[in-house]
Amino acid sequence: MSLRRSPRPAEADTHLRVIMGGLVVDLCGCRTAVRNFLHDWLSHPHPSITASEISDGFLPNRRMPCETLWLDP
Repeated sequence: MSLRRSPRPAEADTHLRVIMGGLVVDLCGCRTAVRNFLHDWLSHPHPSITASEISDGFLPNRRMPCETLWLDP
């Protein structure tokens, strides 16, 4: 379980899923960071890696690494 807190506690967290081959990585992050990451990812995606915001009501314990870097577009 991650002890790190959200850089934006007033903002809802969301579920980020990254799939690389057979490896599935589930992370949580504040909505702004996840959506900025995905916007950047979609501008130059890698064909063998997918990343998406998942609306399944599940929030992983692990937060995005370097989440604060994704707060500003």
